[in-house]
Amino acid sequence: MDNRDILVEQLRTCRNQNGWFTSMAAAVKGLTQKQADWKSNEEMNSVHEIVRHLNFYNGRYLNRFLKLEVVPNKVDSNDDTFEPQSGEDGSWAEAMRNYDEIMARWVDEVTQADEEWLDKWTADLTHLTIHNAYHIGQIVLIRKQQGSWDKKYGVS
Repeated sequence: MDNRDILVEQLRTCRNQNGWFTSMAAAVKGLTQKQADWKSNEEMNSVHEIVRHLNFYNGRYLNRFLKLEVVPNKVDSNDDTFEPQSGEDGSWAEAMRNYDEIMARWVDEVTQADEEWLDKWTADLTHLTIHNAYHIGQIVLIRKQQGSWDKKYGVS
């Protein structure tokens, strides 16, 4: 197994294929808008906010990987990445659609990338997948706290 195979497997595991951890698709399966926006307290982020945050960084790094302009160039605060970005309607369905599209694009682009370019990106991509896995774990915990988790989707 080479770098490309490992990275594609990690990206697919984050997106929709359970592996060593529950995928995003399984972690949010059946989640309603109300459940996605639920917070145990004001210090915590909701599942919806976490997905927005992941979309921000996953999309930002995808644009860098594709050598496209990254907008905005600078983020004033990491807290801002949990809020809707310009042009988003702010719905849970849209956030999940964006997540799935970004991660599908990552799989396609990594699959097709030049080997030298991919080697330069391996460290960033492993951090990106670890970042996703971390937040997917948070989502499962939040669902357990709210009583909406069904262990048939992954971890018990």
